[in-house]
Parts: sequence; structure tokens; C-alpha cells
Amino acid sequence: MFKAILNFLFPQKCLGCRKENEILCDECVERIDRADLPARGDIFAASNYSDPVLRKTIWLLKYKKVKNAAAPLARLLSQRVWDKIKKENTLVVPIPLSKKRLRQRGFNQAELIAKCLLAQLQRRVLWEVRSDILYKKVHTESQVSIKDKEGRLTNLAGSFEVKNPEAVRDKNIILIDDVCTTGATIKEARKTLKEAGARRVIAMVVARG
Repeated sequence: MFKAILNFLFPQKCLGCRKENEILCDECVERIDRADLPARGDIFAASNYSDPVLRKTIWLLKYKKVKNAAAPLARLLSQRVWDKIKKENTLVVPIPLSKKRLRQRGFNQAELIAKCLLAQLQRRVLWEVRSDILYKKVHTESQVSIKDKEGRLTNLAGSFEVKNPEAVRDKNIILIDDVCTTGATIKEARKTLKEAGARRVIAMVVARG
């Protein structure tokens, strides 16, 4: 009830056009920059992180815990990326957080985006988000704080683990994440999944940094 009262007194406004009761309306989702390189090395991006409205939306989700920001981000993936990839015999796996980071944030933003994506596609797919496959067994320094690509790769080396290899053997995997900058996180996650027996591993990201 308290939340309902707050929403009535201070209605949420679209980050793009300021329309009330929308975190990011459909029209403003459509206006977000399209990715300069929509596909590179099996990483499919929906947009550019340089877009100020998109950057604000991701920031609110990750650092201010505005969970309803996940839905418009998932909409970017469903509208711009989903139909471009082959999805036979496929599992949807969000990039995991370490236990420490998960406790700090309270949720995994990649998992939330993935669940919103499949909810939006519920008439087209019968899959589920598999958050029980890939784990981050080592807490690492935030990738944002590391500027060079080599340092990011070293930071993540050996940090992921597949707990149940039988679930990924001979399967195609779609990794979901919010932002890809150097691709170090996805590269390490892909390496771990391939070593566990996955056939092909691609990634869908909301934004390329």
C-alpha cells in the first residue's frame, strides 16, 4: 500500500519522453541507438551503451534496483536480436554473479532480463531460463574498474564453473547479459561451457560498450 501511495504521489516517468507510469515507453525503446556492430564473434548486441537513455535504464536496474527496468531492456533483445539467431536444441543461460555480488545486489540483472525476454516471447518458445548451469565460483574485481582487455581476461580466468555438465552436453547455449565491452566475460563463460560439452555458445547483450 505504501508503494501504491508513493506511485500515486510521485508517478514514474519515462526516462525518454517523461510519459507517466512508464519506465521506458515503447516509442522511446524504438528510438534507442541500434548497435553499430549488431553481431561480432557470436555476440549479438541490440544497442550501444553510449545511448544516454539506455545507459540510465541499465544503471537504474543494476545500481538502484529498479527491477521493472528489465522489461524494456528485454524488449530490445526480442525486437532486434532474437530472430537473427538459430535456436534449435538451445538453453538460455544468464551470465551469473558471484555469491558476494549477488548478496550485495539482491538479484542478478542478467537473469531478470532473460526471464522478461522469455515472458515476452511466451507464445513463440517454451523454454525456461537455466540459472542452475553456470556459476561464478570466484568473486572477481568489477570489470568496469579494469581498463585494458588483457587485464579483464586475466581477472576472469577460471572464475566460472558448470555444475551439471550433462545439462549442456551437445546443447546450443544462448548467454544473456546486459553490457558487453571487451567481451572478456562472455569469452570466459563460453570457454567454460564448451569445455563442459556445449556444442555452440552465443551471446545476446542489450548493449555493446
